[in-house]
Amino acid sequence: MRTLPFLYLPDAVTLVLLILVLGELRKVAICHLRQELLILRKEMISFWLRSGLDRADAGYLALRDLIDVSIRLAPRLSPARLLFIHRMQKHGVKRWDPFPDPAGDVGARIRHILNQAGREKLQRLQTEMSLALGSFFLVGSVSGWVLLLVIVPKMIRRSFVHHSRDRADAFFDMTERLLSRAGRRAQQIGFAGQHPGP
Repeated sequence: MRTLPFLYLPDAVTLVLLILVLGELRKVAICHLRQELLILRKEMISFWLRSGLDRADAGYLALRDLIDVSIRLAPRLSPARLLFIHRMQKHGVKRWDPFPDPAGDVGARIRHILNQAGREKLQRLQTEMSLALGSFFLVGSVSGWVLLLVIVPKMIRRSFVHHSRDRADAFFDMTERLLSRAGRRAQQIGFAGQHPGP
């Protein structure tokens, strides 16, 4: 009886089951991210209407649109997919203009909102959106887990070496900055992949 080299039937079955489980976990993570973003969108709209603020305000519309785009981009956000887009752009396989920075553009529009309460609310919601995207980016796929295995030990070492006191606070501060930066970067490259240049 012939067998596949280096692969027995139980191993093959286990591998197939593992792939199926990881695929289902990915779907659950995508669903969870979309729910989080929809909650943020609903909170923003409710606050805006309740406060009687201008529904045509550029900052409000820009953040609402960015949340909508992020919901659509969710299945494409993983380090492996975005690394591929980044390498294509870097090596000129396709000609992209410099990557757009949708989060930066939205942040600039929000800063121009005259109503202080509205401005602060949208800034907080944008931060929460970045954190949600960053969390999903790093824990919502196998490539994200691999990236975390590289990053987390460095963060722990840095918090112990550079912060003799309050190491836990330093670690959590670094985690928040990492998630926010990862969320923004995921948005940036994902947006570039959706709208490649000529």
